[in-house]
Amino acid sequence: MSVIIEQDQRVKEAQRTRGTVYARGTIGQDDVFLQRIPDAVYQEIVDTFSEQYHFCNGLENGGRMRIANYFVGISAGLVHSFNQFIATIEQEATDDRLPAFQVPNGFAPQKENLLPTEQGGGFSMGSFDMAVTDDGLRNIEPQAVATYPVSAALLNRMLLQHLPDVEQADKAFLFADGPQKDWDDFQQVYQKMLGGEQGERVVLTDRKVQEQKTNFEFYATQKELGLSVDIVDVEDFFEQDRELYYTNSAGQPVRVTRLYNRIILADALFLENYPEGSSWQYCFDKRYEGLQLVNHPIKQFEVSKRLAPYIEHPLNPTSYELAEVASAFRQGILAYDDYVWKHKWGAAGHRLFLSPSEEVLDDLADVLDEYIAQKKVDYTTFITDDGQEKIVELRFMTARHNEQTITVPMARIGHVHRDQAGRKSYKIHFGDNNMAGYGFSPVLIFNE
Repeated sequence: MSVIIEQDQRVKEAQRTRGTVYARGTIGQDDVFLQRIPDAVYQEIVDTFSEQYHFCNGLENGGRMRIANYFVGISAGLVHSFNQFIATIEQEATDDRLPAFQVPNGFAPQKENLLPTEQGGGFSMGSFDMAVTDDGLRNIEPQAVATYPVSAALLNRMLLQHLPDVEQADKAFLFADGPQKDWDDFQQVYQKMLGGEQGERVVLTDRKVQEQKTNFEFYATQKELGLSVDIVDVEDFFEQDRELYYTNSAGQPVRVTRLYNRIILADALFLENYPEGSSWQYCFDKRYEGLQLVNHPIKQFEVSKRLAPYIEHPLNPTSYELAEVASAFRQGILAYDDYVWKHKWGAAGHRLFLSPSEEVLDDLADVLDEYIAQKKVDYTTFITDDGQEKIVELRFMTARHNEQTITVPMARIGHVHRDQAGRKSYKIHFGDNNMAGYGFSPVLIFNE
C-alpha cells in the first residue's frame, strides 16, 4: 500500500513543481461524433487504396483489416487537449526523474547514424493513442513510431475533398497542428525527414515486407511523397567495407545512405528474438559509414508504456510499475479486474493481459519489472445508424524535422463484446474489427 501512496505523492509533487496543465474534463456532445461515409465516396476511397497502394479491404478480399465506412469528427478543443498531452509526453521522455533502463543487447545506437533530432535527445516520429470515454480522453499508450501517417493523411484528404455537403465542412481541417497546415506542409516535413534536405533516395525496410498488414503504407510512402523510395526486406541487407547494401532486381549492389526503419520494437524482440536468434546481417547497434537512420528503435524503448506510471496529466489513467504493486494485487488492495497489464515495449497485443489474475502474476514472477499495471478505461459507446455499438480510439501521429512539425489524426473504430454472463470487454485492434462498420477510420477536425 505504501508503494501506491508513494507513487501518488510523486505525481502530486511533480504537478506542483511543473504547474497545471490544461485538460478538458469531459467529452462534450460535439467533441466527438461518428458519421457514415456516403457509399459512392467510400467505394472510391477503397478502390483508390486497392489500385494505388495494394490495400485488401476486409476478409472477403483477403485483407487482415478494413477501412471503416464511418469517419470520426473531433472538435478543435479536443485536439488542443490531445496536443497538450503530447507536449507532456515529449517532456517526460527526457525527464531525469524516470528510472533508468538497460538498453538490451543489439539496440544501442551509433550517434553519427542518427538524425539530428535524435542526436539532440528528441524523436522524429511518434504515435499517441487515446480512448474516447465519457470522462474525456484517456491515454492508452505513446510510441516513438508512426505506423500509418501517409495513408491516414490520404484518407482524411480524400474524405474532405469528397464531402462538401457535410455540415460545417468549410470549418473542417486535416492536421492537428491547425487549419493553416495543408498537404504541402505534410509532404515537406516527410520529404526532408526521410530524404534529407537534398531529397535523397530512401530505403524503407521492415521484416517480411510482403506479409506485413501495414505494407499498403509502404506503397503510399513510395508513391505520394515525391521521393525515390525503395522497399527492401531487412533480411536482404549486407555489409561491405563498413557500409550497408542490398541487391536490386538487376542483381547490382546498392549502397544505403538514408534508411527508414519500419521495424516495430516488439516484432524485433518477440518475433525475431533479435539479436541472438535473428539471421539479419543488419544490426541496430553497428556503425555504418555515411548512413542516416530514420526511426531508430532506441526511441521506442524510451517513448513507450514504461512512461505511464510517471506521466503527470489528468488524461493519464492511474498506472503503476507492476513489480511495485504485485503484493497489493495479492492482498486485494488492488483488484485484478480493474487493471490491464502491459509489457512496457509490447505492441499490437504482444504480451498484453486484459484479464490479469494471480496465476498470471505467478507466471510473470521473473519479469515483473518489464510490465505496468494500468487502470482500465470505459469507452464511450456510440450507436450509429446501422444499429451497431462502436467505440473509438484516436491516434495522433507526429513528425518532426528541425523546427517543422506535422500531426496526422486517425481513428480505430472497435466494438463492444459481451460474454455469456453479460460482462463487457472492448475490442479495438484492427484484427478484431475486420467487419463492416468498423476498422481504420479517417478523422476530420472541426472548428467550434
